[in-house]
Amino acid sequence: MSEIISLFTEQERNRQWFEKNKEMLLEKYEGRFIAIYKQAIVDSDEDIGKLVERVEAKYPSEEISVEYVSREKLQLIL
Repeated sequence: MSEIISLFTEQERNRQWFEKNKEMLLEKYEGRFIAIYKQAIVDSDEDIGKLVERVEAKYPSEEISVEYVSREKLQLIL
């Protein structure tokens, strides 16, 4: 159970880091998906599938956050 809580905590840290740095990220990554690992960008791409494929080969996928950098909110329908 503590491992699950730890993963949620890491995801929340990545999300907070993204929100805190969004203006800076917009300058370089607007219109792209970014992969965040331990509050650092490890990769980016316009194609989320390609990004996830590359990142999962290098990092534990459960510790990666993927965000879309845009001034507008992205709405996903699952």
